[in-house]
Amino acid sequence: MPSGAATNADEIGHRDARQAARSERRLVRNTGFSLAQQVSAMALALLLVPYMLWMLGPERYGMWLSLQLFNILGFAGLAELGFQGAIVRFLARYYAQGDRAACAGVMIAGLALFTALGIVVAAAVIVFANTGLTVLLPIADESAAEMRLALSIMGAGLFASFPALAIKAFFAGRQELATTKTWEFCDRLAFALATLVLLQFTTNLAALVLVEQLIALFLAAVFGFLAWSRSAGWRGWRSGKALGEHLRDIAQLSRPVFAANLASQGFNRLPDLFVAVLLGPVSLTAFQIATRIPRAVKVLQGSLNAAVLPHVAQLDLAKEPSARDAAKGPVHTGAEFVLLGLRLNMLLAVPVLVAISSLAPLLLKLWVGAQYVSLTGYLVGFALFQALFLVSNYVSATLTRSQHFKVFVRINLMLLALLVCALALGLEAGGIGFLAGTLIVCGAGMAGAAFFVFHRVHGLPPRRIFREAISGPVLLSGVSGAILLAPGAVLLANAQWSVGAALAGSAGCIYALLIYQKVLNAPERAFLAGLVRRARG
Repeated sequence: MPSGAATNADEIGHRDARQAARSERRLVRNTGFSLAQQVSAMALALLLVPYMLWMLGPERYGMWLSLQLFNILGFAGLAELGFQGAIVRFLARYYAQGDRAACAGVMIAGLALFTALGIVVAAAVIVFANTGLTVLLPIADESAAEMRLALSIMGAGLFASFPALAIKAFFAGRQELATTKTWEFCDRLAFALATLVLLQFTTNLAALVLVEQLIALFLAAVFGFLAWSRSAGWRGWRSGKALGEHLRDIAQLSRPVFAANLASQGFNRLPDLFVAVLLGPVSLTAFQIATRIPRAVKVLQGSLNAAVLPHVAQLDLAKEPSARDAAKGPVHTGAEFVLLGLRLNMLLAVPVLVAISSLAPLLLKLWVGAQYVSLTGYLVGFALFQALFLVSNYVSATLTRSQHFKVFVRINLMLLALLVCALALGLEAGGIGFLAGTLIVCGAGMAGAAFFVFHRVHGLPPRRIFREAISGPVLLSGVSGAILLAPGAVLLANAQWSVGAALAGSAGCIYALLIYQKVLNAPERAFLAGLVRRARG
């Protein structure tokens, strides 16, 4: 007869295995939904670029891009100090435990923090708009007043944008990705439609920013009310002492999260700022065109990371002492889950980046015109950097404890400092090509640090990480894709449409078959086959 302790350990082991399987299925489902929503938003953004470029011209479009550096998705977003990531992690944990009071406390604390931050940052941006904007950026005198007004309006919009981050954290912590992605898609769709109409009447940037902020404010109110209605616990939560405890918890975890976000946003936004300041708005337009398509691939990873983070936080509960004390047996740690996420990251991103790089001349010609085909080399370089950057971003999303961030963040911040020094010293002389090379070097360092931390935190052997997430999804997929797609892409770029299309199409089919047979494992092939059967039925 097995002992009671052994029986309990077996039961808990089976329960953990079932939980892991459910988490993996939920990961794929949430990733798929999030991907569909974000690809739609990405398509809207890409379609909007040539229209705005045509209506505004390269210089004024560069001025618009300069304004975007200071919105909630730009440098102003750094002022959230990592609170949003910390709130998502705590909400996911308490939601998994069924602790509604703790969820309500974290949410109230988050709203209070972001409201205060919104007031401070909005005031700072408005002051900067009227004092330092024209000093920092090379703006023509005739456009200075318009730019000051536009940035002041954008700053005022931050009063609502920061509390909206807490509301999005609420939905993310509850794994309601459908809601957050619908919110973001509605925002992009409404702005795209409004821009199509508005630019027919005026090219004033202040008017464009005003419409953008009004749309964001309206949607924040709508989804804020939805979040309020779904959590009655907020209205009954009154413990000031517990509120202080939640504020301290959020602040403690937010420090390493902020440091990780600082490195990530630094690599995303600092190059734009340096180009805007040192090279001017026309060069910023060229830089954005060269990077916009590779950056859009982050949409694929953002979909996966948004699905991964709440699950990792929940699976991390298995590492708590209380869980270990409950049964004297093995406990699921989530390592298999995060390895699956890394593999999915590479399976999604690498074929897309290879196709983008191979078809870069054609994509640029069709997207923004033949005059920008000269940016092909830059686009390929930024695609390579993006592949390296994706690894770092994913590993950051799998870290839920402050001690896990230390080595990872320190290395990334050192690389960010290297980037800043290199751009300050060499960008004016080397131009965008120098920037692309510097980013690739830094990206290689970030990817190396990411794999080291991934191995140390999750306890996975490096050989297994390489075998399951790198050798097939990256090396085999990337090299074979480049070899197969390059001939057809060259013919298409030289306007040999019929032969090029036939060759590229057949090469694409062979590439897809190779990935299916040689890169995907048996469960992944079965999953795709099931999707095809359901689609046919």
